[in-house]
Amino acid sequence: MRRAVLAGAVMLGLAGSGLGPSAAAAQAFQGTIRFTVRDENGRATDITQFSRPGKSSFMAVESGKPGGGMIVDSTAGTMTIIDNEEKTYSVINLAMMQQMMQGMAGMARGMQRGNRADADPAPKGTITPTGRSEVVAGVTCQVYSYDGTSDGKHETGEVCLAKGAGVMVGGQIPGQLPGMMGMQARQSMQQRLRAWGPLGTLLSQGYGILKATNNENGKPNGSLVVTAFQRGAPPDASFQPPAGFKEKSMGDMMGGGRRP
Repeated sequence: MRRAVLAGAVMLGLAGSGLGPSAAAAQAFQGTIRFTVRDENGRATDITQFSRPGKSSFMAVESGKPGGGMIVDSTAGTMTIIDNEEKTYSVINLAMMQQMMQGMAGMARGMQRGNRADADPAPKGTITPTGRSEVVAGVTCQVYSYDGTSDGKHETGEVCLAKGAGVMVGGQIPGQLPGMMGMQARQSMQQRLRAWGPLGTLLSQGYGILKATNNENGKPNGSLVVTAFQRGAPPDASFQPPAGFKEKSMGDMMGGGRRP
């Protein structure tokens, strides 16, 4: 059970929609999830995810920093990147991005083949029901303990799972990219779930994470806790840049320039 379960899985690979048993099942969730991720030093990042069919929004704010996020509109074919520090946003055409990705696909496959021999071995371990349950953000979840090795390190901890509720339900991650990009992201995430062994299996079966702690070689190494879980379509404003933010062109974004 690698620590990516606690943070990387919900903050990296933000391209993806339905994962697990079927895309339709994962996309069925409409609502708001708020959760806090802490790293090994106790630094907190507060994350809010809004979801409804065809749209998703993901905002992250690290303690003491302005943060930012993204909005994916698969119907319009756009991704909006939000920068809270500059109070700007940039709209990316997903069709153009997909063309760029296809052009780089051969290079990526070559790199994967080249790195295959150096790849870390898949983590090994067990996940065991403790018989305990907790109520987290108003949802009852079942507590599991895990013990295993990952990247040569001994990892232990607990995770509280609920069917159909929490972070990564059915392996879902924030974002709903359409077309080839979405398919590639889903395949990538499915590979990660398989690598996580028993925990990945439970997530792919429709469970979600309400709370988790991780220890590496006997030392605390991060945690995740859902602070709010609400079903129902979020308001339209959840999928729009904040009021007063200015649009930054793609040229400015790629070049690092700012609009006056």
